[in-house]
Amino acid sequence: MKQQNEENVTEMIARGMEIAVEKCLLDKIVKGQTVVYAHDDGSVYTMSAKDALNHFLTEAAANVQYAE
Repeated sequence: MKQQNEENVTEMIARGMEIAVEKCLLDKIVKGQTVVYAHDDGSVYTMSAKDALNHFLTEAAANVQYAE
């Protein structure tokens, strides 16, 4: 039972983080801002918040399908 409860809490935290990222990107879209990311090698790049949100939602959908 304890393990199931811990899994539920972990899932709720992960979902909360996803919601926070989505809201942040939506806010940046409204403001016309860009988003800064870094490649695995540490080099920095930017993209529009709209592109970042599209990428985020695509990755989220792929993760949901993978989990099922």
